[in-house]
Amino acid sequence: MDANALSILAYFLLLIAVIYFFRRNDEVPILLTIFFLLTGLSRYYAVASGRVGWVYVAYSRIGIFNLNDKSALTALNYFFLGTAVLSITYMFFKTNIKNTQRYYFRDTNLYFKDFILQRSNLIIRLFVFFIVLNSILTKVITGIVALGNSYFFLFQLAIGGITVLMYLVYENFNFKTHFYQKLLFLGLLLYSAVLSYNPTLRFQFLSWLLAVGILITRRYLPAQKARLYLLGGFLVLLLFALAGVARQKNLSTLSFEQQVVLAYERAFEKREDANMLDGFMMVLDVYPHHLDFHYGMEHLEILLRPIPRSWWPDKPVGGYVNKLGLNNYQTYGTVGISQTLYGSFYGEGGVVGIVVFCFIYAWLFVRIGRYANRYQSDMRWVIWGLFLASLIPLLRGGDLPGIIAFIGMSYWPVFIFIYQYNQYLKRAGVA
Repeated sequence: MDANALSILAYFLLLIAVIYFFRRNDEVPILLTIFFLLTGLSRYYAVASGRVGWVYVAYSRIGIFNLNDKSALTALNYFFLGTAVLSITYMFFKTNIKNTQRYYFRDTNLYFKDFILQRSNLIIRLFVFFIVLNSILTKVITGIVALGNSYFFLFQLAIGGITVLMYLVYENFNFKTHFYQKLLFLGLLLYSAVLSYNPTLRFQFLSWLLAVGILITRRYLPAQKARLYLLGGFLVLLLFALAGVARQKNLSTLSFEQQVVLAYERAFEKREDANMLDGFMMVLDVYPHHLDFHYGMEHLEILLRPIPRSWWPDKPVGGYVNKLGLNNYQTYGTVGISQTLYGSFYGEGGVVGIVVFCFIYAWLFVRIGRYANRYQSDMRWVIWGLFLASLIPLLRGGDLPGIIAFIGMSYWPVFIFIYQYNQYLKRAGVA
């Protein structure tokens, strides 16, 4: 199918997703479809128009990848296939699978607020601890460790989850009765925003920003949300692109206007942060020509990855880049291009793998939403916000076990918070 036909189908799918959003107040299908439009279709047209070329990665071996327009169109078709199957299956499961556990907890926002305020001192202590840890690790960890190959380095990512908890505390303080406490928490939140805005860890910034955005808009009607999402999405894309510009240029030497122009060019013209289509093309060159399909082993590796190699010296290496020995750690460090979640599905089993895993993930996504809706309090929006924020790095794809590690290490304080809240509700007799 050519790109024009895919464009028509993609915008038709977007129309269905928008209708579903207004009827169900559910952002997932829109997010899936817009991700395809921004990182798949727009990237294809950006290269086709001559504004930018296909990405070149400094791997230690050459001759494996042949990125061209024909391969791009094939990858684009598979990309759309995954988007359509995952979106439609999600909507079907959400609509037709009966929810038997709605409002499992008989909690209210009074319970939720009381629990948050009880934990406010603990949350602020954790917040300060991880701010200090984040500052130290950012300065002293370099080389291979700084490139994400250490779970110790990932430990600092918890600042994302703690920032979400900090926002909950801030929101539940009243300016009239807790003026100074609320002002303090606001200052700490702003400081966290600046600290987490890091060119080398751009998704750390998104990990709390998107979740907090969902919490802020939770009581709005879909039409009001749509307007805020459009404005907020545009600004987030600019901020994300500006962090990418900071990898190549010293922002302190640029004027505000120059920074905006470069960020806009990177985000909306060259699509330099949206090169996942290029990564998908690389996957097509690797499987099954250089490596066999994994048949689910990449997902199994999520459980195996945390096992230290000192305990298991013969533990298989992860990712096709490591399996083929493409990285020259001495010269270039670790390099790679994300291939989208559907690219990982293709590596598991080709086109059949895309379809099968889209069905599985659609069911899992619905189950997460159903779990969130077991609460009557705003806890359901906390869980929903974390889920939507997690979808961005998950859809971007790449090293799937590493992405799951990123999500887990970012939000483990919130997971503990949810567990403790459940225990609190049981003691209160409403669970």
